[in-house]
Amino acid sequence: MRHIIAGTAGHIDHGKSSLIRALTGTDPDRLKEEQARGITIDLGFAHMDMGDVQIGFVDVPGHEKFVKNMLAGVGGIDFVLLVVAADESLMPQTREHFDICRLLGVTSGIVVVTKTDMADEEMVELVIEEVRDAVKGSFLENADIFPVSSKTGEGIDRLKTAIHDLGLAVRQRPANRLLRLPIDRAFSIHGFGTVLTGTLTSGEIQKDQEVELVPGGLTAKVRGVQVHGEMTGRAISGQRTAVNLQGVDLAAVERGMVVTVSRTFRATQILDVRLTMLASAKPLKHLVKVRFHQGTKETLARVALIGQDSLAPGETSYAQLRLDEPVFCLHGDAFIIRRFSPTITIGGGLILHPNPSKHKSTDHKAIEALRKLDGDDIKEKIPVLLAVDAKRAIDLKELNSLLGLPVAELTRVCKELSDAKKIVMLPASSPVLVSPSVVESLKKSTLALITAFHKENPIQKGLSKEELRKRFYDNLPLEVFRHCLDGLAEEHRIMFLGEAVSLYGREVRLSAESEKVREMIEAALLKAGAQPPALAELQDDLDADPEETKRIFFWMIKERQLVKIAEDLVYHRTTLEEIKRRIKEKFPPGAKLGVPDFKDIFGVTRKHAIPLLEFLDREKFTRRLGADRVIL
Repeated sequence: MRHIIAGTAGHIDHGKSSLIRALTGTDPDRLKEEQARGITIDLGFAHMDMGDVQIGFVDVPGHEKFVKNMLAGVGGIDFVLLVVAADESLMPQTREHFDICRLLGVTSGIVVVTKTDMADEEMVELVIEEVRDAVKGSFLENADIFPVSSKTGEGIDRLKTAIHDLGLAVRQRPANRLLRLPIDRAFSIHGFGTVLTGTLTSGEIQKDQEVELVPGGLTAKVRGVQVHGEMTGRAISGQRTAVNLQGVDLAAVERGMVVTVSRTFRATQILDVRLTMLASAKPLKHLVKVRFHQGTKETLARVALIGQDSLAPGETSYAQLRLDEPVFCLHGDAFIIRRFSPTITIGGGLILHPNPSKHKSTDHKAIEALRKLDGDDIKEKIPVLLAVDAKRAIDLKELNSLLGLPVAELTRVCKELSDAKKIVMLPASSPVLVSPSVVESLKKSTLALITAFHKENPIQKGLSKEELRKRFYDNLPLEVFRHCLDGLAEEHRIMFLGEAVSLYGREVRLSAESEKVREMIEAALLKAGAQPPALAELQDDLDADPEETKRIFFWMIKERQLVKIAEDLVYHRTTLEEIKRRIKEKFPPGAKLGVPDFKDIFGVTRKHAIPLLEFLDREKFTRRLGADRVIL
C-alpha cells in the first residue's frame, strides 16, 4: 500500500474541514474551541484507506491569524486540495495558501469548489473560470476541478476516485532516506509520558529505536508508535505518525523540533538559499528582518542578499538567511518567508547549503558556488560542498549532516567521485573527504616551509613532522596530513629522516669553517673524557665565534655525535662507549657496581658519577639495586 499525505488549502469558512469529514467520516477539528467556533485553529488530521493507497489528510487553518499553523502542516504533503467556496470564490487566504504551495515546491493537486448547494449553476461556472485564470501557468493549470457539496454528498464519490488516482500517480517519497519527523504537536498522556506527532517526511521509525530531537540534542528511546490512531511496530515515510518517547519531558519539546536518527545531524543558524519573491510582494531590502518557516519551525531571520541591495517582486536571487534560533534543515529543503509586520507571505525558495560560512554581500565566489549547488546532480554538488567548507576537510558523517542520504548511497557516490579524481577520499572509520585543490595547496605550502627551514637551518637534517603538522595541518584530520606527506614522498619531492622531513636528495654538508668548529668541539670533549666542559666553557675556550660554537654544538647533539645525559652535561658518544667497554672489562654480567667503584675507575666526582650511572640505567646497561648497580 502507498502512503500519501494530502493537505487542504483555502480561505476561512470555505468548507475544508467539512470536505474532509465528508471524504473520511472523521472530524479533523480536534479542539473544543475549533468545534465551538466552527473554524480550524490548529492542524487537524484524518485518513482514508482506499485499498492500494492510504490517504492521510492534513486540514490546515484558513484564517490569516493561523497561517503559521497552516505552514506547519503543508510542508510534508504530497499533493494539495485547493478549496474554493462556490458562494465566495477566490479570497485573500486562498491566494496566499496557493502561493505557499507553489513556493514549497508542491507539484500536484486538485481544485475543489465546495458549497455548491449554496450557489446556482451559473455561479459555480463563474467560480470555476475564475479559478482557471488564477492557476494558469502553475502546477494546477491542468488539474481537475470538482464541484462538490459536503452537505448533500454531491460530487464526493467522483472526488474520491480522483484522489485515489492522484495518490497512485504522485511521485513516491524515497524509501531509503534517513528518518525525519518534524513535530507539529506534543502532549503528555498519563501512564505513557510524552507523545509527539507529525508527518513522517522521510525514512522510518521503529519501536525501541534510539532517536534524537534536533535542535536540542535530546536523545530518547521510542516506547511506542501509532499510525492514524493504531498501534504499530513501525511507521514509514508518508504516514501521519505519533511516537511515545521515553526519557523526554514535555517541557523540553516544542513544535519545530525534528525527531531523527541519533548522532548524525546538527542544528544551524545560517542558511544559503535560492530565494524567490512573490509578484505581489514589495521589494525586499538587504538585511531586512522576516519570519522564516521550514517544516514545522518558525523563527525570525535577516535576509542577507548576495550580489545586490534589494530584490524586486517576482525576482529570484541567492541569499544568506541568518536566523535568531537554531533549526534543522538539509540541502534541498523548501522554506517560506513572511513579512515581520504585517505577517503576510512574501517569498520562499530552496535551501542550498544548511551550514555555510558567513558571506559578504559582494562575494561573487559564493554566488558561483550556489549556482552549482542549485542543480540536480548530487555528483556535481559534493565537490562544491567540500570546496566551500571552512574546515577544508570533512568526514562522510559531516557531509551527510548536510544531505541526509543513506550512508551506503553516499559512500558509493563519493567513491565514484574519488575514482574520477574529483574529490580525495581517505580511509578512516568515517572516510575523510577533501578537495584535490586543497591537497595541492597544502603540498605546495609544505614544500615552501621545508625549503625555508633548510635555508634558515642549513646544517639540520630536516623539519620535524610534529612542527610541520602544527604549522599547516593542526585543524585538519591526521589522515590529510599523512596523505599529503606520503604523496610528496612518492613524487620524490621530500624524504623522511626518522621523525624529520627533508627535501628529496638533500645532504647536509658543513662549510669548511663549520667543520673546523665541529672538530674543535669534538677534540675538546674527547680530551676531557668523563668530565666534559659545559657549553659556556667551550664558547670561552675555543678559538671560534661563540654563536657558531653553540650552533654546531646543538647540531652535533641532533646528529647524535654528542649525547646529552643531564642538564648542561653533554658527552661525546665515543666517550660513553669507552665507559661501557671499561666497565665490561672489570665486571662480569650480574656483578655489582657501587658509586665509589665508579668514581675510582674513572677519576670523577659524584657530580659526574651519578648522571653517568643514571644514563647507563636508561640504556639498560645497568640496573639500580639499592645504592648499587647490577651489570646486565
